[in-house]
Amino acid sequence: MSAARRDAGLLVLLLLVLAGVMVVWVGIDRRPPEWDHANHLERALECHRILAEPGHARYAEIVAMSSFYPPLVLCAAGLSYFVLPVAPVTAQLVMWGFLIAGTLAVWGVGRRLLDPAAGLLAAFLFATAPFVVFSLLRFQLDLPLAAAVALTLYTLVRAEGFSRPGWSVAVGLALGLGMLVKPPFAAYLLPPLAWSTWLALRAPDRGPRLRRLGLALAVGVALALPWYGPRLAGLPMQILNRSYKLATESPPTLSGSGLLFYPRTFAPLFGLLAGCLTLWGLWAVRRLPRARALVWSAILPLAIFALIQNKNLRYALPLLPAAALAAAAGAAALGRAARRWVVTACVIVGALQVSMAAFAAPPLPSTRVFLLPIVVSDAPVAADWRHAEILAAVLRETGGRAARVAVVPNDNYFSVSNFRYEGLRDGLPLRFQRAWDVTPFGVDVAILKSGDQGPDAASAKPDRIMRAFDGGDPWLASAFPLVADVPLPDGSRGMVRVRRPPAMVDTVSAEVLAPRLAAGAEALLGDFIREGRGLRVAPEYSAEGLRRGEVARVVLEAESALVGEVARGRPLLRVRDVRVVARGLRFNPGRLAATAGLEVLDLEGLSIERLRVDEADLLAFVREQKGLRRAFLALEDGLARATVDLGGAAVTARVRFLPGRDGAPFALAVDGVRVGGVPLPSLLVDWVVRHLDPTPRLRRLPVAVTLAAARILPGRLEIGGDAGAATR
Repeated sequence: MSAARRDAGLLVLLLLVLAGVMVVWVGIDRRPPEWDHANHLERALECHRILAEPGHARYAEIVAMSSFYPPLVLCAAGLSYFVLPVAPVTAQLVMWGFLIAGTLAVWGVGRRLLDPAAGLLAAFLFATAPFVVFSLLRFQLDLPLAAAVALTLYTLVRAEGFSRPGWSVAVGLALGLGMLVKPPFAAYLLPPLAWSTWLALRAPDRGPRLRRLGLALAVGVALALPWYGPRLAGLPMQILNRSYKLATESPPTLSGSGLLFYPRTFAPLFGLLAGCLTLWGLWAVRRLPRARALVWSAILPLAIFALIQNKNLRYALPLLPAAALAAAAGAAALGRAARRWVVTACVIVGALQVSMAAFAAPPLPSTRVFLLPIVVSDAPVAADWRHAEILAAVLRETGGRAARVAVVPNDNYFSVSNFRYEGLRDGLPLRFQRAWDVTPFGVDVAILKSGDQGPDAASAKPDRIMRAFDGGDPWLASAFPLVADVPLPDGSRGMVRVRRPPAMVDTVSAEVLAPRLAAGAEALLGDFIREGRGLRVAPEYSAEGLRRGEVARVVLEAESALVGEVARGRPLLRVRDVRVVARGLRFNPGRLAATAGLEVLDLEGLSIERLRVDEADLLAFVREQKGLRRAFLALEDGLARATVDLGGAAVTARVRFLPGRDGAPFALAVDGVRVGGVPLPSLLVDWVVRHLDPTPRLRRLPVAVTLAAARILPGRLEIGGDAGAATR
């Protein structure tokens, strides 16, 4: 048997053992998927549904599934559901597939840049790294990202400074697919790609090499652009927010604890022995010209992630292919006898690491040197978090009908993320949402948990709501009576409360409630209306309905008013000749009777029957928006002409109203776009408008809005009147 076939057989055996570990772990563990884990599983199910059911705009819907996470890994799991059941082990088999790809890529790079034995050792160290095993047991994107990094490093090595045409195209494919795994892929590959570009520039035949480099980049862009193109404006800000603004629980960027986070967690991440070999190998590899450039450049992104505030072991996982190559280079630099002993120790320690990382066996030693135990571990837990009982109670109380369910806590095993995934997996007619801000508007059922509510940065609302239900707000508790209470494995209790406010039949008369309702409505409107002239609010109700907290209709009319989010200090729009009808208002009658406070719990629908906006008022509103202070607007018959001065180049366009689609009350059509007088092709305009148009957000309104047909007239915008029939 050749050495290559023997090494391949050993790697196959290793990967099969890891598959067995994964299957056993998943078979024991009964915890719900956590946060991002649950979100990714939910999107995998969405991708499967989009591909399986007829009537979907498949490409557009898959591209739009997430604003930050590309669809490659998610749809790989979605495709696997066509041949395997929708079960945790199926999703983890996808992770195992990426582990195979990453391990074989590390092996290939090591064989070419070091030697066959060192390549085998590098692959073994990567596959048995504690955090790699830990990640194999969760449906996250970081192990696939590490595999994508390893595969791209392999193609760069095979392309040999873009001297080989076929492998240069393979580099482009790897770059494009890597970007479709996760956006930070670019940060991990930029230094190695820059080094390969430098090799191409220094070569005597740099012209052909640079053309192959351009082809590789073009292939990568062609693969990635359909997903990234619509997000070019918003994605950079999302990345900055995730790196700094949302990193509230991470140490300050330039503090000692922040700068030392990854050095102090590298051993638990990669393994103590492998970590020591990596440090030695980064120095020893200097004697290997072909290997040192790749290893040094591929490990360099660690500095980038050390300088952002958001610290997480997951962000260092894609550096482990380079670390494994460095460690193997360190072992290769030793004498024959020392190398044999080191390799033997690596095999023994690697086997222990797999057992420790997956099952915490043998017990993990601890040390004060590292921020974590020596091996990152999470043994499976068979305790049941009782989600099935909670959801059964919800279905029982709602009669199996569609319902809106607020999951108040943000605990990793008891949050909206895992309930939403389970509801989609089981095909339940439930729409899940997070804890409410002020009042439980549009909430049919509340799922709650006693005790710890989750991370401190996200527990303020759940803590406030639990205090209200625990006696701080008896009227809220009476409106949402407790219907289920089950013990949870952490010692807390999971609860279900259903909106069922008691009627004030024998405690207060409708004559008392009516003026309180009117006064409460005026106070509530104060959060949305200023400078109302001729403002009239006319509720229509029966005495019996009022005592139950039900109002059939509320008609609001005004000659003129400023409307908007007054409480948040947002720009306000002047509207005139207004008639709005709210249908099916539900409020908390107990609170109104006891405190005269109007707490709106639900609304069946809202109809804007008549409204006018004058051109001057609309222009003033537009100019208060960020970046539009130099905007100009002219309303003509059937269209609006818009101009935005960008400081040297004006953008002009025509805007028209269209009937709403997919639940949106209306849509916008934009044409005739020019930049500095130069017309833009309609294909580009449609692409930009499709992804920047704000009207699709109206599909997610908490209340069904019916809008009388709108039209643009000279000097004004009108809704209703002679404009035609209403649209939903």
